[in-house]
Amino acid sequence: MDKSVRKTPLGIEKRFDRFGHWLDSSWALRKAGPILNRYPKVLVALTWLMRIAVGSVFVMSGIVKGVDPWGSYYKIYEYLIAMNIPVGEWGNTVLLLAFLLFSMEFIIGASLLCGCFRKASPILAALFMLVMLPLTLWIALADPVEDCGCFGDFLVISNWATFIKNILLSIAVVWLLKFNRSAVSLISAPLQWIAAVAMSVYIVAVGYVGYWQQPMLDFRPYPIGSVLLSETEEAEFEPVYSFIYGKDGEERAFSEEDDLPEEGSGWKFMRREEKEFVSADADRVSGISGGDFRIWSEDGSEDVTETLYSDGLQILLLIPDISTLSMAASWKINRLYDMAKSSDTELFAVAAGSVEDIARWRDLSSGQYPIYTSDDTSIKELARGNPAIVSLDGGKVIWKTALSALLIDDDEKSDRFETSLVGISMSGRQAFTAVTVILVDILVSLGLLSFLFTIFRGRSVSPFLSRGVDTQHDEKQDGEAPEC
Repeated sequence: MDKSVRKTPLGIEKRFDRFGHWLDSSWALRKAGPILNRYPKVLVALTWLMRIAVGSVFVMSGIVKGVDPWGSYYKIYEYLIAMNIPVGEWGNTVLLLAFLLFSMEFIIGASLLCGCFRKASPILAALFMLVMLPLTLWIALADPVEDCGCFGDFLVISNWATFIKNILLSIAVVWLLKFNRSAVSLISAPLQWIAAVAMSVYIVAVGYVGYWQQPMLDFRPYPIGSVLLSETEEAEFEPVYSFIYGKDGEERAFSEEDDLPEEGSGWKFMRREEKEFVSADADRVSGISGGDFRIWSEDGSEDVTETLYSDGLQILLLIPDISTLSMAASWKINRLYDMAKSSDTELFAVAAGSVEDIARWRDLSSGQYPIYTSDDTSIKELARGNPAIVSLDGGKVIWKTALSALLIDDDEKSDRFETSLVGISMSGRQAFTAVTVILVDILVSLGLLSFLFTIFRGRSVSPFLSRGVDTQHDEKQDGEAPEC
């Protein structure tokens, strides 16, 4: 069978082959080609350098998004709103898109680092950059969101820095499109699918725990062990708020210095947003993290933070969007409140929403617990989930979880409750380390088996500085069928 007429799915590989032929005739390769042909080890070393650079960025981006799928969900939601795309009831679709995004990033990056799927991995990376490069250019020019969210809360970079980063990545991906097969894979072809399955299970499991309970790695302002209200910061900084009022579908923001609309004007109070902090000398300071989680009365008119925090055990029920809270959660919340009361533990809810939404939830859920309000961004920074549970001891975060992961005993006389998946006995960081070590062990084992298989077959055993010597073997590694 003639290899030149072999069909490929959707013709993608053939199109990239044509792209490779175009690269051969480009000015850069006409100049560099003789040098690369004369020094093949330089070509292989540069290819490995590109693999490590692109793969590391993709892996890092995939992991920091994967540990916090709620954060990825919120960021994609922001993008859709900025593009004037009606999201409405698309919540599950946006969540699926978030999982697909960080899973593909991690699998592509890990495959490049291991040298797996030497033809498919650069193609997928190129398709990814074909979307991300123009998207980040638009973000840099229009500035629809404060940060792109490429590295979640772990690393926040400017929109222009993100675009420049993607330009450099695209150049490296172009190199890999042409030369990735000049360096062999660390994992042989028969074992690459096992590696792909292990990578997929790993990143989906990390994302599932982050969605169902809490992120294994917490890069937000209020990790476990932090204090919600710091007296020193409280004395030096005062929060600045804007008050959002709505009328006939229109929303308008008012500052604390503005005259707020009167009740008869038709404008209704919707929510309050925390903008920044102002120091005693009136210098504005943005980005103050932690130590100032403010809680307001139900109507948002009074700061009740200092009166709520106590020295004993407390449980916070956090509701970042009470208007979309499912009624299915009401039984578990009410049961949790009864259990907390029987054990002399104070429980109160902190929600984001209008006065009407809070009143509606109170009527439908028949909840007896007090409900206060706070900024939705602050609630999301403290814990993920709608709703989420945070346990405090003297204002210090002891543990937190999403309500969905909280296992409550059906026995009305029982006061036990516990969390699933990552329990209180094992921290998220310990769990992340454990599953990561398991994945690395699997990949290293596959690499060692490939090494032994290479020795047994009598092939070259220097994958970093040598090229594949068996053409048919190389074709199998690239996912191609042998010639007939």
